[in-house]
Amino acid sequence: MDIKFLKGVGEKRAEAFNKIGIKSLDDFVNFIPRTYIKKISIREIPGNLSENILVNGEVIDVRHPRRDNQPTEITLYDKTGSVEIPVFGKSEFRSKQFRLKENFLFWIKAEKDVFSSGMKISYRDHFKLNEADAFDRDFLKYNLIPLYELSGILKKTWIRPLLLSKIVFNAFSTLIKSNPDYIEETLPENILTEYGLTGRKNAILRINFPAEHSDIETSRKRLAFEELFYLELILALKKKSLQKEKKGILFRRNTDELTGKFSKILPYELTTAQKRVINEIYGDMSSDKCMNRLLQGDVGSGKTVVALFSILLSKENGYQSAFMCPTEILAEQHYKTITEMMKPLDVNVTLLVGGQKKKLREEILAGIKTGKSDIIIGTHALIQEKVEFKNLGFVVIDEQHKFGVMQRAKLKEKGLNPDVLVMTATPIPRTLSMTYYGDLDVSVIDELPKNRKPVKTALRSEEDKYKIYSFVKSEIRKGRQVYIIYPIIDESEKLDLKSAEENYIKLKENIFREFRTGMVHGRMLWYEKDEVMEDFKNRKLDILVSTTVIEVGIDIPNATVMIIEEAQRFGLSQLHQLRGRVGRGADQSYCILIARNTGEDSAKRLKILCETSDGFRIAEADMEIRGPGEFFGIRQSGVLNFSCTDLSRDGKILEDARKVAFKIINEDMNLRKPENKIIRRTFLKDFKDSLYLMEVA
Repeated sequence: MDIKFLKGVGEKRAEAFNKIGIKSLDDFVNFIPRTYIKKISIREIPGNLSENILVNGEVIDVRHPRRDNQPTEITLYDKTGSVEIPVFGKSEFRSKQFRLKENFLFWIKAEKDVFSSGMKISYRDHFKLNEADAFDRDFLKYNLIPLYELSGILKKTWIRPLLLSKIVFNAFSTLIKSNPDYIEETLPENILTEYGLTGRKNAILRINFPAEHSDIETSRKRLAFEELFYLELILALKKKSLQKEKKGILFRRNTDELTGKFSKILPYELTTAQKRVINEIYGDMSSDKCMNRLLQGDVGSGKTVVALFSILLSKENGYQSAFMCPTEILAEQHYKTITEMMKPLDVNVTLLVGGQKKKLREEILAGIKTGKSDIIIGTHALIQEKVEFKNLGFVVIDEQHKFGVMQRAKLKEKGLNPDVLVMTATPIPRTLSMTYYGDLDVSVIDELPKNRKPVKTALRSEEDKYKIYSFVKSEIRKGRQVYIIYPIIDESEKLDLKSAEENYIKLKENIFREFRTGMVHGRMLWYEKDEVMEDFKNRKLDILVSTTVIEVGIDIPNATVMIIEEAQRFGLSQLHQLRGRVGRGADQSYCILIARNTGEDSAKRLKILCETSDGFRIAEADMEIRGPGEFFGIRQSGVLNFSCTDLSRDGKILEDARKVAFKIINEDMNLRKPENKIIRRTFLKDFKDSLYLMEVA
């Protein structure tokens, strides 16, 4: 049935629904409420609480105001009593809307009046009821009425929250009356029984129209399990297909060669966690299965050194390695660090980034093609068509969440089915890791090198600037260096944010004119950024003003102070990344968060950062506050657009769903067994266009 024929919709509203993906009645099956309002009798209206409620009854009095800025007073009556509801709006509209002896459902907010001993009623929404209408009678049987996300497109067609709830109810009623079995089961009976889950039809009906409050969570958990189960099924298929593809490289371990020498020349001992992770990676590399492993580690935990041991094992076996970074500044940093570390081993390291001169670029490309270059570090430039490797056997992708699926695949295609290690310095909550990276094996460096002092973190306001600047000057006079971070580059009329360029001039010419100040940001050319960073590294600059371009990979042990302006504008994980740029030497380091106009939520977030340096705890809090879609600073699409799943509290559901999904795919990859018939049907119907499934195919 076309949605335009549904009561309360029509042509114009149908067009609006179409734009948000609802074209027919069955599309409402996945339309999940965002919250619920309780319907009560007038006598039950609380007088001492602030609460949103619904009341329905007959209009027994309408008192119109003398002026437009005054409300129309509606007196609503049911068998238990009456209540006066003030409704604002145009007088003409109100006189036509509310008539005596007509029945209405009102959404009101009841709260104690601070100026009197009585009760204050605020109007939110309403719609007229028709007692002769079967839909209206059935709708009023429920005491918990759902509210749905109301997009701007729908608002333009004069759809209000309660009207939308009624439209959804009408859609479900029409669907079920026309075909009681329309909502098909998507999980086999044995899974429902094992995990104590209700049926899909019951879950969808009860989450939309709960008979009692417990129905909401019971239904949500069932639907969350379904969402996670099919996601994990896709990830299990992807992982299984990688295992079944052509064999990877079997790297033989000759530890008396480069890896053994590298271990001896390191100026420090590896942590226990680093040694454990190296063995996990070596275990993958020494098998003929193609490695796909995620390496997680907090800032400063030593992921690059772990990657180098793997790269050197690849070199020992006669293969090249590629090291792809999201930014030129990070690629430059890695190039310099790794080149220095590889000098005693006579390993050739090459840098490939955009903007290099033609002659130099041709020499670099020739070295990669002939095999002269052993380790090729670069940005997206590595995946360009002109780049040909002689024998690429190992791939490292740093801060991999900043790359798309196709970019990672293109780099892999340039090799001989190389082993792949993807790294992130953004600690990822376990539940998010199991969904976003569920097809990868995961290694975690959960230990920082010894003699690292925790960075002291403090939250300050604009009024504290004078003291902060005095402290900065005293640190510089001790021979230390300072970062000052701003959220944007230049002045914007739309956003009231601090500007890096504007404030750089003030800091350089006024506040810190006795010191040497430089600036870097993302719009500078790579060699311009490189020159400034080189000056800062060589202590030719005391202060570096920057945007978040220095978020990852920059290692200046002498920098001991990090000041972050407009800290409330950043995500917790990003702030933690920025803080990781200091505390890399033996001296005590400090991170000062300057925030203004901080509400309760912002203050709560920033307080967490001041209390702990545990990246995983910070990541969990960040995801809980901002949601998985914003965790990496961008809105993810596809797999993380859950309707019922809350990754911050559904860890157990995710583990159960993952366990059963991987078991099914390991035993029956093509879903041909009779007990998997329902899963196969659902999978082919609902997930055939999935990006992940396309990769599997």
